[in-house]
Amino acid sequence: MADFTPIIKISTNIKEDLLLCAQSNKIDAHEVDFDLLSYETFYQKAEDNGWHPMEGKNLLKQITQEELYDSSFLLRQEYQIRIRPFTPHQFLDLRFSIAMNKSKGIVTALIDPASTIPLKKGVQEWIKEVIDHRKLRLGFLIATADEELDDAILRLLARLQKQGPLSEPYPIVIAKFFPAIEAVNDAIILHYKKEHEHNSLIEGVQPDDLLFEYILPKHGRNGRGCDGVAIVVPEPIIKYAGVIKIDDTTIRSEQDENSIRYYAKVSGFVKRDKGVFSVAQVLNLESVSMKKTGFIEAGIDKDISLAVTRNVFNEDAVGMGMSIDIQKVNIDGTVGENTKIKADDLTIGAQTHRKSHIDVTDVARIQLHRGDLKAKEAIIDVLEGGRIEAEVVRVNKMLGGEIIAGKVYIDLLYSHAKIIALEHIEVDQILGEANTLMIDPYSVPTYHEQIAQMQMQIAQKEELYALHIQELSAKQHEFKAKNVRIKEFQKRVVQAQEKGLEPMKADMVRVRQYQGEAQKLHYEAGKLREEHDYLTALRGKLEKFYEADLHGVIVCKGSYNGHTRVAFVDPKTREEHTSFPNGSVCEIRLELQGDEKKLRLHSN
Repeated sequence: MADFTPIIKISTNIKEDLLLCAQSNKIDAHEVDFDLLSYETFYQKAEDNGWHPMEGKNLLKQITQEELYDSSFLLRQEYQIRIRPFTPHQFLDLRFSIAMNKSKGIVTALIDPASTIPLKKGVQEWIKEVIDHRKLRLGFLIATADEELDDAILRLLARLQKQGPLSEPYPIVIAKFFPAIEAVNDAIILHYKKEHEHNSLIEGVQPDDLLFEYILPKHGRNGRGCDGVAIVVPEPIIKYAGVIKIDDTTIRSEQDENSIRYYAKVSGFVKRDKGVFSVAQVLNLESVSMKKTGFIEAGIDKDISLAVTRNVFNEDAVGMGMSIDIQKVNIDGTVGENTKIKADDLTIGAQTHRKSHIDVTDVARIQLHRGDLKAKEAIIDVLEGGRIEAEVVRVNKMLGGEIIAGKVYIDLLYSHAKIIALEHIEVDQILGEANTLMIDPYSVPTYHEQIAQMQMQIAQKEELYALHIQELSAKQHEFKAKNVRIKEFQKRVVQAQEKGLEPMKADMVRVRQYQGEAQKLHYEAGKLREEHDYLTALRGKLEKFYEADLHGVIVCKGSYNGHTRVAFVDPKTREEHTSFPNGSVCEIRLELQGDEKKLRLHSN
């Protein structure tokens, strides 16, 4: 422990004086401490020639707001201190770090849970003394907010008394003078710009979506830091006033004291043309590529149409690897490799690449399809090796490929095609070989999902029905066990009534309870019968679903050549009924003959 003779001096920079003392005594700065004997605050105005002492201790009550705002109004403090060797406090070990804002307008202490804070008489003053010493070492004025510091220390002590020692750092404001209010620079926030994994050319919006916001500039207010230095707040920077101009038929605005907010009136995408923002619904492009446009993913729930007009030989209108997600798409040209398109309505005037993936919630019209397509209805001029899954498919020419649908209509069928339908296949003319026409309900996703859902529903109902049977059986067994005892009560009630006496109240209560239980069991038995009937109806509905192959039909308006495989597949057993028809067979069905299903080929 350091040992030197204490000295008393007037200081305006305690940190520097303590360091000088440590250096002169050749000891570490942490071994030097001080006692504050007295202090005095001085001020100086712009018109003054010197410093004037300030009376009283609470600075904020003696300085006007105008003086606090005024950067020419100066403050300083002088301290009479006794510099002495450091000695730890007998009871208190207050450990804390300091945090402050940039202008030093507010200073916060984070009390370390490792601190030792005894709940003894005088602890409040001990804490305040340690905190004031730290503030003075950092060059902060004291007595700027003593009342708030006292309250903060009392709250800390109450917290310790109620909950015990700290388990995490505890913040208290130890100094606050006159924090400045920063000016607000004007700004534009583009709310409609959403984060995407890849950049999207446009952003889809819905009515009442917040599109963008102009933050209004605001003047700030000068302040003063805890070191007494004036904080001068600059004027707000105004850069964007008048930048946002809107088409008020598609965008509306609202204003308050902080900002002007702009909202969409209609569904579409945000467009800026000649400096004016609007919500547009038609996007016309010559081509779509990663280099020129990036992805176009506004979403099919937005009222937006995309028209791509490029139709040049050997050049894709939609480039390789592109992603399009728009409500309505009309492409004159070719769709490239690994392209993904999602739309509500789609028209492609040229061809799709065999590695393209297209998902359409309503109608897809394609000139030449080689890729993978899912749609509600597909209208294809030429299907060449591609795959289609839809409710209804209409194809002019089919050269290979696969169709899975509820109903399929083909004008000209060439070779190596596979057609799977839920209920109807119709071909005008077969011109090739090695084709397969199949009524296979279970292979149609919508049918398969309905079957799986119904099977799950039946299994759940069966489990619940079995549980209810078990519960009712237990209740009925318990009810029957009461029969002998309840007859005794009923007999006593009848005898009392025959004698013109009032039956015993306890007997009447038991009889009524028994009657209530009987009615409840009768009701539950009725509900159980309803469950049984509903379960029986579900099973019957499932069996009807399993008969879907019997409702299917394959129609050929031309003639077969013996090289087309026709099959009906039982959705329950997966048994196939196959034929290679030859000649004029206009209609093929599967019929139930006795217990067996057999093909019926009907010719004109």
